[in-house]
Amino acid sequence: MTTAPAPAWEVTFLRRARDSSRARIAGRLVLEAPDLDHARRVAEQALTERREKTRRSGESSVWSLGLLRPLTPKAPGTKCYRVTFAQWESFDDHFERNDVHELDLWAANAAGARRLAQQEIQMMRAYQPSWRIRSVEAVPVDDAGIDGI
Repeated sequence: MTTAPAPAWEVTFLRRARDSSRARIAGRLVLEAPDLDHARRVAEQALTERREKTRRSGESSVWSLGLLRPLTPKAPGTKCYRVTFAQWESFDDHFERNDVHELDLWAANAAGARRLAQQEIQMMRAYQPSWRIRSVEAVPVDDAGIDGI
């Protein structure tokens, strides 16, 4: 009997240099963990190691964790979210908001889903920079239009 592999996760490491006002992506780690909580602990441990290396080298950079992204659909601790994008259209006497795209994805929470959706949508050929996120809603898996993805 074979055991299914543990779900895969990706975490980004952010580094803010001493003289910088914003953090930048300075690395990524792909890891396997049975659930979201375990993945967070592994990511925190890797972050602590990076901070320690920086401290020993005498650098004054500040490290933090970016988004913990599930690479395996339906990973334990995640939910399916539907993110709706809209665009405002101008008419002679008014503006109208029209939904232009829906994206279903798996994330730990709505804030993570929002961030993931913003990254994902920009890779689409039809994407327009004027698109804005109108809503982020958890959806039952049976209603997700992604057939378990």
